[in-house]
Amino acid sequence: MNIKRKRVLITGARAPVTLHLCRVLENGGMDVYTADSVPYALAKTTNRIKEFFLYPSPKYETKEFINCLIQIIKKRRIDILMPTCEETFYVSMYKEQLSTYCDVIVDDLEKMRLLHHKERFIRFVEELGLNTPKTKLLVSQVNLPVLMKEFHSDLVLKKVYSRFSDSVIFLKEGEDLPVQVFEDSLWIVQERIYGNQYCSYGCARNGKLLAHSVYKSEFTAGLGATLSYQYTEKPEIEQFVKLIVAKLSFTGQISFDFIVTHAGVAIPIECNPRATSGLHLFGKEIANVISGEQKDLLYPKNETKEAIKLGVLLYGRNNFKSMKQVKRWFQILATYKDITFRKNDIKPFFYQFVSMYFLWRASRINKLTMLEQSTYDISWDGEHS
Repeated sequence: MNIKRKRVLITGARAPVTLHLCRVLENGGMDVYTADSVPYALAKTTNRIKEFFLYPSPKYETKEFINCLIQIIKKRRIDILMPTCEETFYVSMYKEQLSTYCDVIVDDLEKMRLLHHKERFIRFVEELGLNTPKTKLLVSQVNLPVLMKEFHSDLVLKKVYSRFSDSVIFLKEGEDLPVQVFEDSLWIVQERIYGNQYCSYGCARNGKLLAHSVYKSEFTAGLGATLSYQYTEKPEIEQFVKLIVAKLSFTGQISFDFIVTHAGVAIPIECNPRATSGLHLFGKEIANVISGEQKDLLYPKNETKEAIKLGVLLYGRNNFKSMKQVKRWFQILATYKDITFRKNDIKPFFYQFVSMYFLWRASRINKLTMLEQSTYDISWDGEHS
């Protein structure tokens, strides 16, 4: 008996995590299609996809983007739509419409907005009686010394909507508050929690967590984009994620950042309700989660070690603070598997340099950093909300 292979359309083909997802879902028995709004998307070169599509900018041409998705879904008889990057929020806005054509692995916009808005997320966690950093929304000009006295700690300032920690400002007593805090967005101020940063990735359906991974953030691009991944068991983090997912009856991908204090307490600091790099730790078994066939909670294999080695080479040295970290940098380069390199799918490894060049060129034209440019046409900052 022939069993029909499910067809999945994965958006956000520019991201390394999308390349990985294309590979593992095809290995897991799916027919994979991918799409993006940039022509130099990394995953378009993998031999694990049936076809790559170019769609309009989700941020600047939202309705055209959605109409294009609908045409692709109808033309290729797509069973599952799975967004990965911040186009996830624009898909969420039109989930009801898109769901008439296929299974859409994302939740409605109200839940997404609650989780993505850094101040609203902290308030939600507080209402559940859980530990959070002391947090305040900056709605007008403030006196920094008064804030320092109120918080009794060093401070962290962030935009309420941001990604890759691209707007994080650390302040100590005696330092001035940057002017831009009151010019280009709503910001929050938080007490600074000291410890080690851990990140989690999960995928859930109807309030049940079906896949979960945790990894320590060691080497990053900028302050927030982690470049190397090794699965780490953190039961308290898993229980936190299960609680949030259940309380919201959440469907989709959901990721959190935590600071684990020197006392071993995991403090949640923000949420990204979309795909993040913890997905790299899963193999083809994740296909059962995406298809809806998974019943029990899936974990990565303990021996899995992955890294974006080009990123580790370009950005990792900026993280050096001790000889121990230098040794760790060499260890990761020597022993971790490179995310883009696969002997049976070699094109993406070489195309990543082409993709990086076009990203760099676009960033120069738009006068942005490369990290800012990477989400320039897909970022969601509360639009249409």
